[in-house]
Amino acid sequence: MAFKFGKRKEEDVDDFDTEEDVEEGSIKLKGKKIKDKDFKDLKSENKKARVEVQKPWGKKERFIVLAFFLATTIISAILGLSSRKWKLPGFPRFGVPNIELPVINQKKIIMEENNLDLKKTKEAKDSFLGLTSDLTGVYALRVVRLKNGSGYGVNEDTKITAASLIKLPTLAALYQESETQGFDLDGKYVLINEDKVGGSGSLSRKPAGYEITFRNLANLMGKQSDNTAFNIVRKTLGDVKINAVITKAGMSSTSLENNQTTASDISRYFESLWSGNLVSGKSRDEILGFLTDTIYESWLAAGIPEGIEISHKYGREVHVVNDGGIVKAKEPYVIVVLSEGIVDKEADETLPKISKSIYEIETAK
Repeated sequence: MAFKFGKRKEEDVDDFDTEEDVEEGSIKLKGKKIKDKDFKDLKSENKKARVEVQKPWGKKERFIVLAFFLATTIISAILGLSSRKWKLPGFPRFGVPNIELPVINQKKIIMEENNLDLKKTKEAKDSFLGLTSDLTGVYALRVVRLKNGSGYGVNEDTKITAASLIKLPTLAALYQESETQGFDLDGKYVLINEDKVGGSGSLSRKPAGYEITFRNLANLMGKQSDNTAFNIVRKTLGDVKINAVITKAGMSSTSLENNQTTASDISRYFESLWSGNLVSGKSRDEILGFLTDTIYESWLAAGIPEGIEISHKYGREVHVVNDGGIVKAKEPYVIVVLSEGIVDKEADETLPKISKSIYEIETAK
C-alpha cells in the first residue's frame, strides 16, 4: 500500500504552527503582530474586571435566607397581634397573662346577689360576649348596681390604655383641693402658649392671655374632654395629689404616668364618687353635671333611652375606645366599657349596642 505525500495547502496549516517571534510586549502570528493589549484580560491584575460565573446558593446561604424569612414573619405576627391585644376575630384571646401582685391592706368585697340579680348577671355577660367575641381586640366590661353594690364583669381587670378617662381622678382631685385646702375654683388662670395641647377641646384655640376660671376648666374637661384644660389642672395640682385620689378610690391598677387603667378601677371611681367617699355631695353633683350631656353622646349614651340621664366620661386614642359612667335609672348602676387593639368602626357600632343591652337587662323586672 503506497502513501502519497503531498504539500499541505497553506490554509490547512494551523495558525499556531507558524513562526513565533518573541518580542517584548508582542507575539507575531502568521506575520501579524498582536500587541499585549489584545490579551490584557488574561493578566492577573485584571481579574476583578472579568465577569465571573455566579455559583448556585449552597446549603448555608439557603438556610440563612430561610431563617431571615421566618424571623421576619414571626416578628410581624407578634407585632400585629400585640397591637390588637392578642385578640383576633372569632378566636379566643391569647398571649402572656397579666400577673397582678397582691395589694397590701386592700380588701376585696364580694356582694351577695339575689336570684334575680344572678339571672341578670348571666344574661348580661352572655349578651356582652355575643356582641364582642367575634370582634378584633379586647373589650372589657364592668357593671355595678349602686343600690346593693353587686356587679359583674368580663375582662374587667385587664389593663387598658385609659385615654381621657384618666381625667376623672384629676377632676375629683381639683374639688378635693377646694374642700380641704381652700383652693379657689373661681380664681382665674391666664392661658399661655405652653399650656396648649392639641386634640379634643376648644381651649387650645384661644389666644395667649385668655382668662378662665378653674371651675370652667373642670367643665371643659367634662363636657369636651379638653386636653389643654387637663394639662393646666394637672400642672397646678401636681401628680402627687392626683395619685392620692387614685389610691383613695381603690384604683390599684391605674397609672396616671402610664395612662393605664382597668374597667374595675373606673367603676370603683364612680362608686366612690357616688357614695361621697371622694368629695362632698355638692361637689359630686357638680362633677357629674360636667359629665352629663357632653359632646360625646354617640357611644354609651346612645344606648340609653331618651329621658334617662347618664353622667359619663368618653376617651379615645388610636385603636382605643372607652366610655364609662353612671346611668341614673330608677335603680342606678355604673357601666364601664373599655377596648383596645380594636377596629375603631366596630367599636363605634358596638358600644351603643352593649349599652342598650345592659340597660334593658338591668331595668327589667
